[in-house]
Amino acid sequence: MAKFPKSERIKSKIVIDNVFKEGQLIKKYPFRLKYCETEKETTQILISVPKRLIKSAVKRNRVRRQIKEIYRLNKADLINSLKMKKKNLALFLIYTGKENEDFHFLEDKLKLVLKEMKNKYETNN
Repeated sequence: MAKFPKSERIKSKIVIDNVFKEGQLIKKYPFRLKYCETEKETTQILISVPKRLIKSAVKRNRVRRQIKEIYRLNKADLINSLKMKKKNLALFLIYTGKENEDFHFLEDKLKLVLKEMKNKYETNN
């Protein structure tokens, strides 16, 4: 059973600043993923849906909830491969698409982003 506990969410401003300064970037519409290694005990993620793209808070929150659910369901492969290498990452996922995207479209694209990040990380390290 996949879970998304609070320990897997980035809450520290220091970690967020570190991801933006030193992190690597993967772009696949409608997502941008910045990531870097961290000393935390788990891989953590922060999901952002910009207000300038989606004005309505209700719609922004809906997209954020959908992305969290998609990540929760598809994170196992990434987390397992990182645990085998004894590494943890800080991920900053930014949504850059339109507000009326389909759940399955978002799921397909996020799977591609996570797979590319996993492959890129495994080949570089």
